[in-house]
Amino acid sequence: MLRFFRSPIAFSVAISFASCMILPSAESQDSVTADADKPAATETEDAEEADPYQIPENATAEELVAHMRAVTRLRGRTLETMSKSATVVADTVDEIRRLDDVDVELLTGALQEQISVLTFLSRYEKLAAARLEKLVDELANDDRPAIRKLAVAEQLKQRIEKASNASPEDQRALIGEIETMVSESSFDRSVFALSYRLAESIAQSGNTEIAANFYRQMGDWMKASDDEAMQERAPKMIGAARRIQLPGNPIELVGKTTEGEEFDWESYRGKVVLVDFWASWCGPCRGEVPNMKRNLDLYGDLGFAVVGINLDRTLEACQEYVEQEELAWTNLISDKEDEMGWDNPVATYYGISGIPTAILVDKEGKVVSMRARGKELDRLLEEQLGAPPEKVDADDAE
Repeated sequence: MLRFFRSPIAFSVAISFASCMILPSAESQDSVTADADKPAATETEDAEEADPYQIPENATAEELVAHMRAVTRLRGRTLETMSKSATVVADTVDEIRRLDDVDVELLTGALQEQISVLTFLSRYEKLAAARLEKLVDELANDDRPAIRKLAVAEQLKQRIEKASNASPEDQRALIGEIETMVSESSFDRSVFALSYRLAESIAQSGNTEIAANFYRQMGDWMKASDDEAMQERAPKMIGAARRIQLPGNPIELVGKTTEGEEFDWESYRGKVVLVDFWASWCGPCRGEVPNMKRNLDLYGDLGFAVVGINLDRTLEACQEYVEQEELAWTNLISDKEDEMGWDNPVATYYGISGIPTAILVDKEGKVVSMRARGKELDRLLEEQLGAPPEKVDADDAE
């Protein structure tokens, strides 16, 4: 699932570290061995080849922050190099904490990074998990409100991770904690990240009404935010509330087709329709096309149809792919430049934040599934339209 709106919690190193994990290659191991066999370097060479991971001595807080950034750029693409870099970042923050009179804003940012890298490391190292727990406990007892807030947020994040299995009462209590954070400070990006994860978890639990109400609350907070990017994305949160309440209810589709014609959604009544949010640059979207074509061949005469909602940035990109793959179904795309891509009005109205999103609609126009892909689409179509002719013939032959 490709995501549209990532939550930027100040320099979240853990995400970068976890994005690609490849086992060290034989070549890299040979390189280490070769290095060990080299003759001792001269004093000049030693200075030129200083260990880039070495934490500088007697450094200022600003210099240590610069070192953290430099080490982060060395994280590489293997678990070994990412873990080494993350460990050094965490150790460097400890050095910053030992300094006197460090600017609180600088320290807060550094601690956020330390929490991020320790979260990453704790997936693989028990000692890192214990170190993270100890850090959070220390921050919770700090005299400075900004530092204590970090601990509160981290403790809340850990409880949010379990929210999908929590009772409705506990889920409402978690929402209450978010509301308290907002009332005591503001709805900034870090609080947004916690809120969005909580809303997703509650939605996954099946407590749709609680999740929908919380999405709408998030939308109101975002509209009132001083952050322009948050204001712009507020409609997406309100749309997410609509989206998770779609099952069993009608879905509304309006807009123009790639041919520039007004789309007539009512003309599809009496058909079972797959509403597919997609883009030509989306690998998983492209991967599902053969299955959609196959099912259209099987069930097209029985009343199955496909309507695409395209999220490309240009009409040309959409049309090129449609022609290349010979897509026979109607696709909707706005003819306004500021309504292209993720800003497609239908995608905004339903808070679509990841593609492909494949929604199956029954003959009455009501949503029967929000995940109509792969074998699940096969199953749903047979349930809605009966077995396709070729399967009936095969069963009769047996």
